[in-house]
Amino acid sequence: MLPAGAATDQNAFAVSREFAAEHRLKTLSDLGKSKQKIKVAAGEECETRVFCKPGLERTYGIDVTGLDPKGVGTPQAKQAVKDGTDQLVLTTTTDATLDNFGLVLLADDKKLQNADNVLPVVNARTAGDKEIETALGKLTRKLTTEDLINLNRKVDAERLKPADVAQAYVESKGLVKK
Repeated sequence: MLPAGAATDQNAFAVSREFAAEHRLKTLSDLGKSKQKIKVAAGEECETRVFCKPGLERTYGIDVTGLDPKGVGTPQAKQAVKDGTDQLVLTTTTDATLDNFGLVLLADDKKLQNADNVLPVVNARTAGDKEIETALGKLTRKLTTEDLINLNRKVDAERLKPADVAQAYVESKGLVKK
């Protein structure tokens, strides 16, 4: 296995900017203390996953009154929070489209979510190839969470081609020659 880098892509929860301002929310603890009744836009698995509904209730004291099975970080889930149908959306820390929906992440101040560090995966045929290992190691050491957000923004929000975005990134970091 190749080593993981510092970049992470974790599950995260977001609310509308207006809801956060109205209830003075910066963290999930703030949301729990607010005593608001919360409907969560997430995947169906949120009902039983310890990092979702059960964890929000147990760790933060959030009163989850319902789940809206729209998926994790989907446009439909984010739109439901923007429109006020739901109050909280399960997304990721590298979601680059939150601004488009007027959403803000709430800090996971009690560390409910695991750190999901990004790591390279290779198949058995290429495993052990020193050239590939060296190249992936250089990329892994350079890649940051902020880089992931920016890369996602270019693909998801600006609709650029993933291959073009990746090529520009590795060139900008000096990982390949232009």
